Amino acid sequence: MSFSSCSFNQNEQVVEPRGVDVRETREDEILNQVMGMTLDEKIGQLFIGGIDGNTSLTQNDISLIKDLKIGGLIFFGRNISTANQTINLINQIKTINNEIGNIPLFISLDQEGGLVTRLPKEINKFPKANQIGEVNDENYAYNIGKLTGEIIYSLGFNMDFAPVLDVYTNLQNTVIGSRSFSSDKEIVAKLGVAMMKGLKDSGIIAVGKHYPGHGDTYEDSHEELPVLQHNYERLIDVELYPFKVAIENGMDSLLVSHLFYPRIDSENIATLSRIFLFEILRKELGFRGIVITDDMIMKGLTDTNSIPEASLKALKAGVDILLIGSGYENILNSVDRIKQAVLDGEIQEFEIDRKVYNILRIKKQYGINNKIVKSVDVFEINNKINELLNKN
Repeated sequence: MSFSSCSFNQNEQVVEPRGVDVRETREDEILNQVMGMTLDEKIGQLFIGGIDGNTSLTQNDISLIKDLKIGGLIFFGRNISTANQTINLINQIKTINNEIGNIPLFISLDQEGGLVTRLPKEINKFPKANQIGEVNDENYAYNIGKLTGEIIYSLGFNMDFAPVLDVYTNLQNTVIGSRSFSSDKEIVAKLGVAMMKGLKDSGIIAVGKHYPGHGDTYEDSHEELPVLQHNYERLIDVELYPFKVAIENGMDSLLVSHLFYPRIDSENIATLSRIFLFEILRKELGFRGIVITDDMIMKGLTDTNSIPEASLKALKAGVDILLIGSGYENILNSVDRIKQAVLDGEIQEFEIDRKVYNILRIKKQYGINNKIVKSVDVFEINNKINELLNKN
């Protein structure tokens, strides 16, 4: 398939993904689980939402779990103070979820190290990605990922939005910068895969980001829509290279960012693009994991879309999970919009089933559960971090 320098022919016949089709898959435990779920329960699995609580959950937080039956939650700085406070909050979540018999939740955070750190302040910081890149040692990157994973796992998390797989080719890029391992695609791929394997070996789902590549942007997608004029040949050679290598090495989840490549898809940003999410990611790169959006409240998306409408478009384009980091009403309205779309036939329920199957498959693979988390020894954690960092 050629994407050349002009936009992909959007009238070309589209072949359905080779992923799970629950209409044809032989009977298995996950399929039976999906078939036994209500539509509301299925739609809930398609969301990771932000919460407001810190020492305790708010009523809206509780409603996300009890009423919307959300599939996952994401913690930001506002939710994390100390290690014990974080554990207590996660235990509240697990207790409520377990009491009502809900499917265990993805409990996630953005723990990259360096500038993007979500660990409690009492825990020592990990280095920036570019500092790891300067060392340029796979074992070091693996050990950083492994220890990061062990720490966040001990706090109760099971998913980390890391590693960053962007190739830092634009020195004026203000949003990626030191979050990237390197301007060399080979180094980014090598160290990104090593960190991913470290996280994975500690029981954490690594989410590679920011597909299809945020490393050559001027704009920050939190504030405005980045536009990149690369054609497909440049994209596959540079930006997509680390993602391709990560997929080949078992990356189970990717985050798609709000980026506009008009020479590849002249109508849609990557988050809403079937070209990026199916033709390239599924067919060309062979990705079979779960695709999660970048935060749907970011201005790179909301300047031209309402969150509920964009959520539906993203699902139809090929996204599995919608990340909405704040605003209970944003999540509620998006859930309602998707449910109405299923009832109206705008999106078929078997398409929702396929996404839910994939989500539950990953949850089962990683043993996601509602077990209560025990307290941790912060002194011991910091000693391990210091020991690792002092070796390099």
